[in-house]
Formats: sequence, C-alpha cells, structure tokens
Amino acid sequence: MPTPVTLSPELQTPETSDFEIVLGRRQVASVLFVATVLLVVFSAVFYLAGKARVSEAATPMVVAFPPAPAAPILTTTVVPRAEGAKPESPLFADPAAGAVYMQLGALDKGYAVVVAEGLRKRGMESFVAPGPTDKVFRVLVGPLPDADSLKRVKDAVEELGLANFARRYEK
Repeated sequence: MPTPVTLSPELQTPETSDFEIVLGRRQVASVLFVATVLLVVFSAVFYLAGKARVSEAATPMVVAFPPAPAAPILTTTVVPRAEGAKPESPLFADPAAGAVYMQLGALDKGYAVVVAEGLRKRGMESFVAPGPTDKVFRVLVGPLPDADSLKRVKDAVEELGLANFARRYEK
C-alpha cells in the first residue's frame, strides 16, 4: 500500500494564497480577435433577422399626392419716382478725378460692401472703389465739394467711431 504524502502547511491552504494571471501580447490579441468576431457574428444575425421580419410584415405603401394648385398670377405695379428725389448711386464705382473723398478703409470686398451700405443707411453718399490690389477695396464717402461738407462728414464718421482721412483722387 502506498504511503500517504503530507504537504507542508503553506501548501495545504490554497484559499489564502494569491495568484496572478499573466497575459502576453499574443493572448490579449487573441482575446480581442475572438471578441470582435463574436460582435460581427451577432450583428450579422440580428441584421438578417430584422431584415427578414420587416420584409414579411411590410407591404408596399402607395402615397397619392393631390394635384398641386395653380400658381397665383402676380401683377406688378410700377411706382414712379417722386419728383426731386435723386436716383441712388451705384454701390461700386471709381472715384472722379480731382474730387475729394473721405476714405474709411481698405477692406475685403464683403466688409467694404457692409460698411458702405451701413453708411448709406445713415444718409452718407458712400460707395466701394477699387483698391491697390484686386482683393482690397476702398470705402469712400463723397465727392465732397467744399470744406464744410468735408468737416460735416468727418464729424459724422468720427461719431460712429470709424477711422478716416480725406483724399483727393487724381488719375
């Protein structure tokens, strides 16, 4: 009969001993690969089950739209310009040779248009003129015929907080 083997006391109590599970790169990669494959398989199964269920239950739906109503006929009315009202000057123009203008800036085209339209709403004769390059445009107010009109425009523009300077354009 074989003799019984006695173990040392520290080997007899496996509940109290600590242990580690060490996974290498290959083991982690294989676990992630298996998880990805399972995810793809479950997704495919659920997709196919849903597609089969929808195709069984779905009946084609016919939508009938009512005929479009006829478009209303619009009439236009020409309103004559009031006597004494001068026509609005174009937004883009070249400065007249020898005339004095108040320049408010050299800006991109979009900004120059916004500034010029804002000045027009405040009653100033402003327009956008070509600048030193193709992408830069000047915002001008004028032409200003005398020193009084120059001072009046300068005060109004400074009240708005805009930088400005007077300039005579020669061609």
